[in-house]
Amino acid sequence: MMTPVTGFVSELFRAANEIHHLTPLAARRLLERAVAAIRDMREPTGIEANTAVRDATIALLKVAVSAPDRSEREIRSALLDAADIIRLLKSERSVLAQRDAERGENEAARPK
Repeated sequence: MMTPVTGFVSELFRAANEIHHLTPLAARRLLERAVAAIRDMREPTGIEANTAVRDATIALLKVAVSAPDRSEREIRSALLDAADIIRLLKSERSVLAQRDAERGENEAARPK
């Protein structure tokens, strides 16, 4: 069964692979959705935007806003970057959830 996050990552990869069928408006919307997803997924993991280096979401938004003026290669690269970031954040959330579950089991097993 595919989760909404996995489905969205697949949608980003599919769009990147079929970039010649993607309109600038569709690319913009996908990238804006990706930025929103990245920001939403960062909060529970505790991963904050990198302030020392330009944050990836800013770069993605710049491509989104200027999609009509960007090459297919630039848009494809941004879509793939967004998919990779979301995939990594999903993986990190899974690790954190598993760690929290293990802590809960360990605390429940302790004698009181």
